[in-house]
Amino acid sequence: MRKEIKIRNRVIGSDHPLFIVAECGVTCNYDMEITRKLIDVVSDCGADAIKLIFWFPEEIMSDRTVTYTYDTVSGPKSENMYEMLDKLRFTLDEWKEIKDYADEKGVILFSTVNSPSGIEYAESLDLEAYKLSSWDYNYFPFLKKIAAIGKPILMDTGPVNTLEAAKVMQLMREAGNDQVILIHCFHTNEFNEMNMRAIPYMTKAFDSSVGYSAGDRNDEMDIVAVSLGAVVLEKRLTLSRDLPGHHHILSKEPKEFNEYVNLMRNVHASLGSYDLSPSAGDLEVRRIGFRHIVANEDIRKGEKLTAEMLEGKRPEIGVSPEYMDFFIGRTVKRNLKENEALSFDDV
Repeated sequence: MRKEIKIRNRVIGSDHPLFIVAECGVTCNYDMEITRKLIDVVSDCGADAIKLIFWFPEEIMSDRTVTYTYDTVSGPKSENMYEMLDKLRFTLDEWKEIKDYADEKGVILFSTVNSPSGIEYAESLDLEAYKLSSWDYNYFPFLKKIAAIGKPILMDTGPVNTLEAAKVMQLMREAGNDQVILIHCFHTNEFNEMNMRAIPYMTKAFDSSVGYSAGDRNDEMDIVAVSLGAVVLEKRLTLSRDLPGHHHILSKEPKEFNEYVNLMRNVHASLGSYDLSPSAGDLEVRRIGFRHIVANEDIRKGEKLTAEMLEGKRPEIGVSPEYMDFFIGRTVKRNLKENEALSFDDV
Protein backbone atom coordinates (compact mmCIF):
# COMPACT_ATOMS: atom_id res chain seq x y z
CA MET A 1 0.00 0.00 0.00
CA ARG A 2 1.10 3.58 -0.55
CA LYS A 3 2.78 5.14 2.45
CA GLU A 4 1.45 8.55 1.40
CA ILE A 5 -2.12 9.09 0.21
CA LYS A 6 -3.41 12.37 -1.14
CA ILE A 7 -6.99 13.53 -0.62
CA ARG A 8 -7.44 16.87 -2.34
CA ASN A 9 -4.58 19.05 -1.05
CA ARG A 10 -3.91 16.98 2.07
CA VAL A 11 -1.20 14.34 2.09
CA ILE A 12 -1.75 11.59 4.65
CA GLY A 13 1.31 9.78 5.97
CA SER A 14 3.73 9.52 8.86
CA ASP A 15 5.75 12.56 7.79
CA HIS A 16 2.72 14.81 7.29
CA PRO A 17 0.21 16.57 9.56
CA LEU A 18 -2.52 14.50 11.18
CA PHE A 19 -5.61 14.09 9.06
CA ILE A 20 -8.46 14.89 11.47
CA VAL A 21 -12.01 13.94 10.58
CA ALA A 22 -15.21 15.02 12.30
CA GLU A 23 -17.54 12.02 12.50
CA CYS A 24 -21.06 13.36 11.99
CA GLY A 25 -22.70 10.41 10.26
CA VAL A 26 -25.53 10.44 12.79
CA THR A 27 -25.10 13.68 14.70
CA CYS A 28 -25.93 15.91 11.73
CA ASN A 29 -29.47 14.57 12.27
CA TYR A 30 -29.79 14.88 8.46
CA ASP A 31 -30.86 18.45 8.96
CA MET A 32 -29.42 20.91 6.43
CA GLU A 33 -28.92 23.76 8.89
CA ILE A 34 -27.27 21.55 11.50
CA THR A 35 -25.00 20.07 8.85
CA ARG A 36 -23.87 23.48 7.60
CA LYS A 37 -23.08 24.54 11.15
CA LEU A 38 -21.05 21.37 11.71
CA ILE A 39 -19.06 22.13 8.56
CA ASP A 40 -18.45 25.62 9.94
CA VAL A 41 -17.06 24.11 13.15
CA VAL A 42 -14.72 21.82 11.22
CA SER A 43 -13.50 24.72 9.11
CA ASP A 44 -13.06 27.12 12.03
CA CYS A 45 -11.07 24.70 14.19
CA GLY A 46 -8.70 23.60 11.44
CA ALA A 47 -9.75 19.97 11.09
CA ASP A 48 -9.50 18.45 7.62
CA ALA A 49 -12.74 16.67 6.83
CA ILE A 50 -16.29 15.87 7.82
CA LYS A 51 -17.68 12.39 7.38
CA LEU A 52 -21.37 11.60 7.00
CA ILE A 53 -23.14 8.37 6.01
CA PHE A 54 -25.34 7.42 3.06
CA TRP A 55 -28.19 5.61 4.76
CA PHE A 56 -30.28 3.22 2.63
CA PRO A 57 -31.62 0.85 5.30
CA GLU A 58 -33.72 -1.08 2.78
CA GLU A 59 -30.45 -2.15 1.12
CA ILE A 60 -28.64 -3.27 4.26
CA MET A 61 -31.34 -4.71 6.55
CA SER A 62 -33.33 -7.88 5.91
CA ASP A 63 -34.89 -7.94 9.38
CA ARG A 64 -36.82 -4.72 9.93
CA THR A 65 -37.89 -5.62 13.46
CA VAL A 66 -34.49 -5.07 15.12
CA THR A 67 -34.56 -2.69 18.09
CA TYR A 68 -31.65 -0.40 18.86
CA THR A 69 -31.05 1.05 22.34
CA TYR A 70 -28.75 4.04 22.84
CA ASP A 71 -27.89 6.55 25.55
CA THR A 72 -29.00 10.16 25.65
CA VAL A 73 -28.61 12.93 28.22
CA SER A 74 -32.10 11.96 29.41
CA GLY A 75 -31.30 8.28 29.73
CA PRO A 76 -31.49 5.22 27.47
CA LYS A 77 -33.86 5.23 24.51
CA SER A 78 -34.98 2.36 22.26
CA GLU A 79 -36.13 2.61 18.66
CA ASN A 80 -36.87 0.37 15.74
CA MET A 81 -33.53 0.46 13.90
CA TYR A 82 -34.96 0.46 10.39
CA GLU A 83 -37.31 3.33 11.13
CA MET A 84 -34.55 5.25 12.91
CA LEU A 85 -32.11 4.93 9.99
CA ASP A 86 -34.82 5.65 7.45
CA LYS A 87 -35.10 9.16 8.89
CA LEU A 88 -31.39 9.81 8.39
CA ARG A 89 -31.42 10.73 4.71
CA PHE A 90 -30.69 13.63 2.40
CA THR A 91 -31.91 13.79 -1.17
CA LEU A 92 -29.21 13.82 -3.82
CA ASP A 93 -29.90 17.51 -4.41
CA GLU A 94 -29.42 18.19 -0.71
CA TRP A 95 -26.19 16.23 -0.77
CA LYS A 96 -24.98 18.43 -3.65
CA GLU A 97 -25.74 21.56 -1.61
CA ILE A 98 -23.79 20.14 1.32
CA LYS A 99 -20.85 19.18 -0.90
CA ASP A 100 -20.78 22.67 -2.42
CA TYR A 101 -20.89 24.27 1.02
CA ALA A 102 -18.07 22.05 2.34
CA ASP A 103 -15.96 22.88 -0.72
CA GLU A 104 -16.59 26.57 -0.17
CA LYS A 105 -15.38 26.20 3.43
CA GLY A 106 -12.30 24.21 2.45
CA VAL A 107 -13.57 21.11 4.23
CA ILE A 108 -13.24 17.70 2.59
CA LEU A 109 -16.57 15.87 2.59
CA PHE A 110 -16.74 12.12 2.37
CA SER A 111 -19.18 9.52 3.53
CA THR A 112 -19.46 5.99 4.81
CA VAL A 113 -20.79 3.91 1.94
CA ASN A 114 -22.48 0.63 2.87
CA SER A 115 -24.87 -0.08 -0.02
CA PRO A 116 -25.04 0.07 -3.84
CA SER A 117 -27.02 3.31 -3.83
CA GLY A 118 -24.33 4.81 -1.62
CA ILE A 119 -21.77 4.16 -4.36
CA GLU A 120 -24.03 5.90 -6.87
CA TYR A 121 -24.41 8.92 -4.60
CA ALA A 122 -20.68 9.09 -3.87
CA GLU A 123 -19.82 9.09 -7.55
CA SER A 124 -22.58 11.58 -8.43
CA LEU A 125 -21.05 13.93 -5.87
CA ASP A 126 -17.49 13.11 -6.96
CA LEU A 127 -16.44 12.49 -3.36
CA GLU A 128 -12.69 12.22 -3.05
CA ALA A 129 -12.55 9.29 -0.63
CA TYR A 130 -14.63 6.40 0.64
CA LYS A 131 -15.17 5.34 4.23
CA LEU A 132 -16.04 1.68 4.73
CA SER A 133 -17.45 0.36 7.96
CA SER A 134 -16.38 -2.59 10.06
CA TRP A 135 -19.50 -4.49 9.05
CA ASP A 136 -18.70 -4.99 5.36
CA TYR A 137 -15.53 -7.10 5.45
CA ASN A 138 -17.33 -10.18 4.13
CA TYR A 139 -19.31 -8.30 1.45
CA PHE A 140 -16.73 -9.02 -1.26
CA PRO A 141 -18.79 -8.12 -4.36
CA PHE A 142 -19.46 -4.69 -2.85
CA LEU A 143 -15.83 -4.18 -1.81
CA LYS A 144 -14.58 -5.08 -5.29
CA LYS A 145 -16.81 -2.41 -6.85
CA ILE A 146 -15.44 0.27 -4.55
CA ALA A 147 -11.84 -0.89 -4.88
CA ALA A 148 -12.10 -0.72 -8.68
CA ILE A 149 -13.09 2.96 -8.52
CA GLY A 150 -9.53 3.67 -7.44
CA LYS A 151 -10.16 6.36 -4.83
CA PRO A 152 -8.62 6.46 -1.32
CA ILE A 153 -10.39 4.21 1.16
CA LEU A 154 -10.49 4.53 4.95
CA MET A 155 -11.69 1.24 6.39
CA ASP A 156 -12.64 0.50 10.00
CA THR A 157 -11.39 -2.76 11.47
CA GLY A 158 -13.53 -3.14 14.60
CA PRO A 159 -14.59 -6.78 15.00
CA VAL A 160 -12.30 -8.34 12.37
CA ASN A 161 -9.18 -10.41 12.89
CA THR A 162 -5.87 -10.46 11.01
CA LEU A 163 -6.95 -13.07 8.46
CA GLU A 164 -10.17 -11.23 7.63
CA ALA A 165 -8.32 -7.95 7.19
CA ALA A 166 -5.65 -9.67 5.07
CA LYS A 167 -8.27 -11.07 2.70
CA VAL A 168 -9.69 -7.60 2.10
CA MET A 169 -6.28 -6.01 1.66
CA GLN A 170 -5.45 -8.68 -0.91
CA LEU A 171 -8.77 -7.99 -2.64
CA MET A 172 -7.87 -4.30 -2.81
CA ARG A 173 -4.44 -5.04 -4.29
CA GLU A 174 -5.88 -7.38 -6.89
CA ALA A 175 -8.33 -4.63 -7.88
CA GLY A 176 -5.39 -2.28 -8.33
CA ASN A 177 -6.21 -0.04 -5.38
CA ASP A 178 -3.19 0.71 -3.20
CA GLN A 179 -4.76 3.64 -1.33
CA VAL A 180 -6.21 1.94 1.74
CA ILE A 181 -5.87 3.25 5.28
CA LEU A 182 -6.96 0.84 7.99
CA ILE A 183 -8.74 2.49 10.91
CA HIS A 184 -8.44 0.88 14.32
CA CYS A 185 -11.65 1.04 16.35
CA PHE A 186 -13.35 -1.06 18.99
CA HIS A 187 -16.68 -1.61 20.68
CA THR A 188 -15.71 -2.08 24.30
CA ASN A 189 -15.31 0.00 27.44
CA GLU A 190 -12.73 -2.35 28.91
CA PHE A 191 -9.23 -0.91 28.62
CA ASN A 192 -7.62 -4.34 28.46
CA GLU A 193 -9.67 -5.11 25.34
CA MET A 194 -8.86 -1.95 23.34
CA ASN A 195 -5.64 -3.39 21.92
CA MET A 196 -4.09 -0.12 20.79
CA ARG A 197 -0.96 -1.97 19.71
CA ALA A 198 -3.00 -3.07 16.72
CA ILE A 199 -2.00 0.28 15.20
CA PRO A 200 1.75 -0.42 14.82
CA TYR A 201 0.95 -4.09 14.15
CA MET A 202 -1.28 -3.28 11.16
CA THR A 203 1.18 -0.68 9.93
CA LYS A 204 3.84 -3.39 9.66
CA ALA A 205 1.69 -6.40 8.79
CA PHE A 206 -0.13 -4.72 5.91
CA ASP A 207 2.48 -2.14 4.94
CA SER A 208 -0.29 0.40 5.29
CA SER A 209 -0.95 3.72 6.94
CA VAL A 210 -3.24 3.28 9.94
CA GLY A 211 -5.68 5.57 11.72
CA TYR A 212 -7.91 5.54 14.77
CA SER A 213 -11.63 6.15 15.15
CA ALA A 214 -12.74 7.10 18.65
CA GLY A 215 -16.03 5.79 19.96
CA ASP A 216 -16.48 8.43 22.65
CA ARG A 217 -15.46 11.96 23.55
CA ASN A 218 -12.56 11.06 25.84
CA ASP A 219 -9.05 11.81 24.58
CA GLU A 220 -6.79 9.25 26.26
CA MET A 221 -6.90 6.65 23.50
CA ASP A 222 -6.52 9.30 20.79
CA ILE A 223 -3.25 10.36 22.40
CA VAL A 224 -2.14 6.73 22.61
CA ALA A 225 -3.12 6.24 18.95
CA VAL A 226 -1.02 9.15 17.73
CA SER A 227 1.89 8.02 19.90
CA LEU A 228 1.67 4.59 18.26
CA GLY A 229 1.72 5.98 14.73
CA ALA A 230 -1.88 6.74 13.74
CA VAL A 231 -1.96 9.23 10.85
CA VAL A 232 -5.75 9.69 10.77
CA LEU A 233 -8.07 10.52 13.67
CA GLU A 234 -11.84 10.37 13.52
CA LYS A 235 -13.75 12.02 16.36
CA ARG A 236 -17.48 12.43 16.90
CA LEU A 237 -18.81 15.99 16.71
CA THR A 238 -22.25 17.37 17.59
CA LEU A 239 -23.65 20.85 17.95
CA SER A 240 -25.18 19.84 21.29
CA ARG A 241 -25.43 16.66 23.34
CA ASP A 242 -29.02 17.68 24.07
CA LEU A 243 -30.10 17.10 20.48
CA PRO A 244 -32.46 14.17 19.81
CA GLY A 245 -31.03 11.01 18.32
CA HIS A 246 -28.15 8.67 19.04
CA HIS A 247 -24.41 9.29 19.38
CA HIS A 248 -24.83 12.91 20.51
CA ILE A 249 -23.95 11.93 24.07
CA LEU A 250 -20.73 10.35 22.79
CA SER A 251 -19.67 13.43 20.83
CA LYS A 252 -17.64 16.58 21.36
CA GLU A 253 -19.46 19.89 21.27
CA PRO A 254 -17.90 22.67 19.12
CA LYS A 255 -15.69 24.26 21.79
CA GLU A 256 -14.51 20.84 22.92
CA PHE A 257 -13.81 19.77 19.36
CA ASN A 258 -11.71 22.87 18.76
CA GLU A 259 -9.69 22.09 21.91
CA TYR A 260 -9.37 18.48 20.75
CA VAL A 261 -7.95 19.47 17.36
CA ASN A 262 -5.38 21.74 19.02
CA LEU A 263 -4.47 19.05 21.54
CA MET A 264 -3.98 16.37 18.93
CA ARG A 265 -1.95 18.64 16.66
CA ASN A 266 0.34 19.33 19.64
CA VAL A 267 0.58 15.64 20.54
CA HIS A 268 1.54 14.81 16.97
CA ALA A 269 4.09 17.63 16.82
CA SER A 270 5.67 16.39 20.04
CA LEU A 271 6.57 13.03 18.48
CA GLY A 272 9.52 14.56 16.64
CA SER A 273 11.88 12.31 14.71
CA TYR A 274 13.12 8.75 15.18
CA ASP A 275 16.40 9.63 16.88
CA LEU A 276 17.73 11.19 20.08
CA SER A 277 18.12 14.92 19.48
CA PRO A 278 17.88 17.56 22.22
CA SER A 279 15.72 20.62 21.76
CA ALA A 280 17.07 24.16 21.51
CA GLY A 281 15.88 24.65 25.10
CA ASP A 282 17.77 21.55 26.22
CA LEU A 283 20.96 22.83 24.61
CA GLU A 284 20.53 26.18 26.32
CA VAL A 285 20.24 24.71 29.81
CA ARG A 286 22.92 22.15 29.02
CA ARG A 287 25.48 24.97 28.96
CA ILE A 288 24.50 25.73 32.56
CA GLY A 289 24.09 22.19 33.81
CA PHE A 290 26.91 20.23 32.18
CA ARG A 291 30.37 20.23 33.78
CA HIS A 292 33.99 20.97 32.98
CA ILE A 293 37.27 19.93 34.63
CA VAL A 294 38.53 22.26 37.38
CA ALA A 295 41.24 22.21 39.99
CA ASN A 296 39.78 20.85 43.21
CA GLU A 297 42.44 22.70 45.21
CA ASP A 298 45.30 25.12 44.62
CA ILE A 299 47.87 23.30 42.45
CA ARG A 300 51.48 24.44 42.01
CA LYS A 301 53.36 24.32 38.75
CA GLY A 302 55.33 21.06 38.41
CA GLU A 303 53.00 18.99 40.57
CA LYS A 304 51.79 15.63 39.25
CA LEU A 305 48.00 15.49 39.10
CA THR A 306 46.01 12.96 41.11
CA ALA A 307 42.29 12.17 40.96
CA GLU A 308 41.75 14.08 44.21
CA MET A 309 43.18 17.27 42.71
CA LEU A 310 40.53 17.40 39.97
CA GLU A 311 36.77 17.72 39.93
CA GLY A 312 33.96 18.18 37.40
CA LYS A 313 31.89 21.28 38.09
CA ARG A 314 29.28 23.36 36.30
CA PRO A 315 28.94 25.06 33.81
CA GLU A 316 29.97 23.52 30.47
CA ILE A 317 32.71 25.98 29.52
CA GLY A 318 35.88 23.92 29.27
CA VAL A 319 37.22 20.40 28.96
CA SER A 320 34.59 17.72 29.63
CA PRO A 321 35.11 15.52 32.70
CA GLU A 322 34.94 12.52 30.37
CA TYR A 323 38.63 13.28 29.70
CA MET A 324 39.59 13.30 33.39
CA ASP A 325 41.78 10.19 33.02
CA PHE A 326 43.91 12.02 30.45
CA PHE A 327 45.06 14.52 33.10
CA ILE A 328 45.71 12.13 35.98
CA GLY A 329 49.45 11.42 36.33
CA ARG A 330 50.51 14.35 34.17
CA THR A 331 52.51 17.36 35.37
CA VAL A 332 50.97 20.84 35.34
CA LYS A 333 52.83 23.65 33.53
CA ARG A 334 51.44 26.53 35.58
CA ASN A 335 49.92 27.41 38.95
CA LEU A 336 46.21 26.71 39.19
CA LYS A 337 43.77 28.05 41.75
CA GLU A 338 40.90 26.07 43.20
CA ASN A 339 37.93 25.95 40.74
CA GLU A 340 40.12 27.21 37.89
CA ALA A 341 39.44 25.40 34.59
CA LEU A 342 42.09 23.12 33.10
CA SER A 343 42.91 23.00 29.43
CA PHE A 344 44.88 20.41 27.49
CA ASP A 345 47.72 22.94 27.22
CA ASP A 346 48.08 23.03 31.03
CA VAL A 347 49.84 19.63 31.19
